[in-house]
Amino acid sequence: MIKIRINKEEELFGKLVKMGEDIKVACDTLKQLVQGVIYNNDDAINSNLVKIKTITEKIAMNREEVLELLYSGAFLPDFKEAMVMLTQALYHTGTSIKDSARSLASRKPSEKCVISVKESILSYLSIIQEASEKMITMLSTLSRDMQEALKIGREIQMLERAGDDMKDTLITKLYELEKEIDLITILQMRDVIFFLDDILDSMEEATLSVEILYATLKA
Repeated sequence: MIKIRINKEEELFGKLVKMGEDIKVACDTLKQLVQGVIYNNDDAINSNLVKIKTITEKIAMNREEVLELLYSGAFLPDFKEAMVMLTQALYHTGTSIKDSARSLASRKPSEKCVISVKESILSYLSIIQEASEKMITMLSTLSRDMQEALKIGREIQMLERAGDDMKDTLITKLYELEKEIDLITILQMRDVIFFLDDILDSMEEATLSVEILYATLKA
């Protein structure tokens, strides 16, 4: 079993876990925003959008602090490279959550469209929420048990593939509605779906950085 001995790295891993925790809160808040859209609750939409913006600003601040730690510390180059990749992937996860929220909140989509895709969107968000929970576990495990972190990372990758299937289903449903709803709603919801896909893609990128780190330490 490969372990990373914590000394100066403790602060680094603590900040990465914090980024993961903020991502989980942002994912939960995104689902609340979507429910606000479904039930036509403007207050829920606006308040959750503000909350997501605040959370993603915290993620961005933590990214800067992690990068400063990495570039100012005496870390091995390969370790540093993998950690930078992980940090950037977590940051991009946050920006994709914010992009999804902003796209949804930018205008009221067609009610017919919302009714038609709401169950699939909520299922998609449940996959994202599950992946965000596993992301916290992976990051928390990273400093003490790399093999367990790898295992959890593979579970996140499986969720990403399930998300791809859900994305394809949603896109198909969306274009089946093309003649029944306005073009702007089609484009708006297409963007939302692609941003949701970006969330899972960035999470997968985070797991790949863990695989690179493991291979580096094992070499």
